[in-house]
Amino acid sequence: MRVLILGKNGMLGHDMEKVFVDTDVIALSFLDLDITDKEAVFEKLMTIAPDILINCTGYTDVDGAEKDEEKANEVNGYGVGVLARACREIDATLVHFSSDYVFHGDKKRGYNEDDSINPINAYGRSKALGEQLILDEMESIGADTPKEGKFFIIRTSWLYGLHGKNFVETMLELGNREEPLRVVDDQFGKPTYTLDLCEQVKWLALSHEYPSGIYHVTNEGATTWFRFAKKIFELSKVRGRVIPCTTDEFKRPARRPKFSALTNNMLPKLRPWEEALADYLRSRKT
Repeated sequence: MRVLILGKNGMLGHDMEKVFVDTDVIALSFLDLDITDKEAVFEKLMTIAPDILINCTGYTDVDGAEKDEEKANEVNGYGVGVLARACREIDATLVHFSSDYVFHGDKKRGYNEDDSINPINAYGRSKALGEQLILDEMESIGADTPKEGKFFIIRTSWLYGLHGKNFVETMLELGNREEPLRVVDDQFGKPTYTLDLCEQVKWLALSHEYPSGIYHVTNEGATTWFRFAKKIFELSKVRGRVIPCTTDEFKRPARRPKFSALTNNMLPKLRPWEEALADYLRSRKT
């Protein structure tokens, strides 16, 4: 079983390579392969011939996408379509990561895998484009493509991990300041530890029990950024002070969905986010 991981230097890619270490794994950075370069992608995949391709690349600057939606679409959309076409041609399974930001954020009970998407910012639109291009490529059947491609679109949310910039590290960095931090308390989602996500993805990709499709993978339990911050300080013993504010009081270039908790109806559930966070905080000290 040969596994190719793209985006190895990112927070998600680093942990993905770690959990697949017992397989025939090859990990590439953006410098090794630019997924927006169609010729390079086809040449590299034909040479490596992976059984599974895991795409951990992505344009992740939510606010930056408002100014450069074209760039976000190239990486999160059209480049993903290139990967889907190449995977189908070499009969490889494609694993791709999407986001809770493909949803509008007006459904307080959370979003199921089959709910209609309706993003409210450029980043969300770019991720929705990537999803659609995978579906278009993998599920279309014609004379030159007589069978469906194999794929897993993994929607996840509020990621943090040891090898990248994330909300937990930002809070710990700012926590010892004298002035209190103002943190939004009216946006609800599910914090997710990248290591837990990667372990679940490995199990899914290697199980051969689940059909192609869209899956939600997050740690369990919805919270707000404010409550997430409070728990970070509580578990880390950092004397940080946070005060709640509203989205309207904390203006950002990109609109954020108010309720973007992803409901997992398809796979075994991951542990609660508080338990995962405690493990993360312990691991960063070792």
